[in-house]
Amino acid sequence: MKTACFTLLFAFITLSPPIEIAAQSTASAVAFTGTWILDKEKTNPGKDFPRQLKSYKITVAENEKLLNVKSEVDGRMEIEISRDRAAGNSDIVSNPSSRSTAPPPAGGVVGTSLGTADAQTANYGGTMALFFTPNEASYKLGGEEVRIEIKKGDKVSGVARVRAKLDKSGNQIQFTTIRVMQTLKGNIEITMREVWKLSKDGKSLRFDRTVETPSARDEITMILVKEPQGPQ
Repeated sequence: MKTACFTLLFAFITLSPPIEIAAQSTASAVAFTGTWILDKEKTNPGKDFPRQLKSYKITVAENEKLLNVKSEVDGRMEIEISRDRAAGNSDIVSNPSSRSTAPPPAGGVVGTSLGTADAQTANYGGTMALFFTPNEASYKLGGEEVRIEIKKGDKVSGVARVRAKLDKSGNQIQFTTIRVMQTLKGNIEITMREVWKLSKDGKSLRFDRTVETPSARDEITMILVKEPQGPQ
């Protein structure tokens, strides 16, 4: 009898933590679901913010253990050098056709290569970070890497490796997306890292994204607010 009781107690102690963690992860991910829209006033868009960005929206849905993210960029988004982006001298270095399905040549942009020293030291003011926004992606919240097929309309076609990790606090998610783009100089790897952090009241989201190629880097920070659901 003592042996049987000890066995049952040991089994209960062993199984309890995973059950608790699983429940916590599911509950925490729900806080991120819904539609989030750029709040320009809280974002404080300065000179190093994409001048043509009208709005940015993400729609987040949870399906079992997957987190599906759909992104919408409102505004003509080109990769621009931030040193002088006045209306008459925009320094646009990306494909003038937004959301082009054809892979841009020469390091990823038309007319100017991201594989030069100038590109490496240039300040793109968040334009490159938004240029490579994926239309849609699904992530496992446990940190496992998943390979997904890039859908038509994205800047980089082919297969992407994506990973997401929900923080133990339940109010932060880290995303990593790695894509390979074909260029005239060969294949280059584009790494995009994002951090989402919820406010204490769960009504706003700090959105940090960094995009890196072998010779260029850009980042952007935005505050997104949750869109109310249903009649208030």
